[in-house]
Amino acid sequence: MWKITENLYLAQLPIIDGPTRKQELKKNNVTRVLTVTTEPISDAQKIEGIQYHFLHMFDMPSQEILANGILEQSINYIEESVANNENIVVHCLAAVSRSVTICVAYLMLKNQWSLEKALKMVQSIRKPAEPNSGFLAQLKIWERSAMTFPSDAPKLYQDLQMEIPGVADVDAKTIWRQPVIDDRAKLRFKCRSCRKLLFNADNITHCTSEACQKYLVEPMTWLTVSDAQCSVSHSCGAKLGNFIANGAKCNGCAKFVKQWILIDKSKIDRVEPVG
Repeated sequence: MWKITENLYLAQLPIIDGPTRKQELKKNNVTRVLTVTTEPISDAQKIEGIQYHFLHMFDMPSQEILANGILEQSINYIEESVANNENIVVHCLAAVSRSVTICVAYLMLKNQWSLEKALKMVQSIRKPAEPNSGFLAQLKIWERSAMTFPSDAPKLYQDLQMEIPGVADVDAKTIWRQPVIDDRAKLRFKCRSCRKLLFNADNITHCTSEACQKYLVEPMTWLTVSDAQCSVSHSCGAKLGNFIANGAKCNGCAKFVKQWILIDKSKIDRVEPVG
């Protein structure tokens, strides 16, 4: 376990779920654990009195952390710990990319440091520290936006990510997917074939004209795609539209939209808000 700054530690997975986990956490007076991997710490491995928080995160250049709120949630959790004078450890598998990204972002915000300065500081403590190219690109975008979390963060990400090199081609199978939230106070859309809820108005990523017969939406949990450019299918098998992992330009406004998930209005039903 490595101390990054007051109240903040960095660790590998074996420190958190290994046989010496209790001693390691106690030695550093850690009371909170932030897990940024693809699986949470199992209940069997958790220690009584320790607060655990999990955020699903692939170590892939295509993994979004800015537009989907992962970065903001992580920093908020760390700031809450520090405000309560509690020690927190952030970990992934190897303490090289995912957890390092979160620690670097926290240092950037806390000290108003550049990405370069914050990363060098972490590397002086943990030499192998090296966020993947996609994480670095998003941290650079965040730095350019004055390290704020505006309500239009997804649009900011879409507008700026193509200007910054280093984001590899997207693997269609590893895209972060949003859960389907049945908020009846919002406009919702259901699959015409199986009648299951697909998305609500908040999941529409790009405005199209009323005359347009398509919706551009976020990646959702039901999304079934087979390649970087293919048809979009619901888990029930219904074909709903088309998908381009690395994005495409909107014909209406010429903006670049990434990822491009186009849903045909003729394949879905609109459900008006209740109340």
